[in-house]
Amino acid sequence: MAHPPNLSSKWTLASIVLLVPIMITAIAPLFQLVAPGILVVLTEGIGLGLASSIILGNLLLGILLCLLITRPEALIWLIQTAGLAMVLMIARKRDWSWIKALLAGFAYLCITFVVVLSAGSENDLFDGYNKVIQVISEDLDQSLALYKEKSSGIYQVELEDWFHQFKALIMRFLPGLMGSVFVIITLSNILVPKIYLAKRSENEAFAPTFTQWKLPELLIWVIITAAVSAFWGKGVFNVCGENVLLVLSSLYFLQGMAVVAFYFERLKVHVFIRWIIYILLCIQWYGLIFIVIIGVSDVWFDLRTRASLARES
Repeated sequence: MAHPPNLSSKWTLASIVLLVPIMITAIAPLFQLVAPGILVVLTEGIGLGLASSIILGNLLLGILLCLLITRPEALIWLIQTAGLAMVLMIARKRDWSWIKALLAGFAYLCITFVVVLSAGSENDLFDGYNKVIQVISEDLDQSLALYKEKSSGIYQVELEDWFHQFKALIMRFLPGLMGSVFVIITLSNILVPKIYLAKRSENEAFAPTFTQWKLPELLIWVIITAAVSAFWGKGVFNVCGENVLLVLSSLYFLQGMAVVAFYFERLKVHVFIRWIIYILLCIQWYGLIFIVIIGVSDVWFDLRTRASLARES
């Protein structure tokens, strides 16, 4: 079987995407927001087997590089990035919807996170989680101590009180924050091929368009259960409910933004004004909650379909 003429270029670019961040650690966290998506774009137009060999082959090269430069901690980034690229590449080849690809990528990142925690603590997941909490707590304490050394001392008492409250929130909502980060990472890597391939491929990547994005209806019962546990649960049920609610709120935020974008298109709002409104909504906590409420309301009231029917009538 003939290989595409630009196969060597795809291999080279894939190597750059996966191997350079291992050596330049400063760019690795931000690069994870686009690297898997870039790999999906690079494997566009070739078969599943060949695409898999490009990603997995460079994964093996990356593992060897980590061992050569004695940076075993970079393996976590490498496995997460290459694995997410595999998930999204398969999703693209199988024409999965955006929500199916998003949930699959999110699940993969969660599983790898749990496996890493367990592996680092002799298969004791809770011990691994406690170690992460301890490391974060120590880093936050060091940041506070450093700031206190360099500050004039006028507002140190108020700052310390605020800092301890902030630290308590981070510790309480860490699982939910991590889950929300995984949602953002997966979504950004879905958007890379979706935007890049929009005018280059007849078969739209991760359909439908953003203004028609909608979560499965059954998921609403999960967020209702999480909300009940968060507000009325006790002990572990309360904490679990709060963190699950935080993750699901980030998903319904996307649906709410899709509804807002839909109405902006219908009303032909200028792009500049749209972005001003988006920014204003996202920098205020009540704006974020408002968007989540729109997303949840869309499940029952089907806001976009109603608007289309009203226009036709």
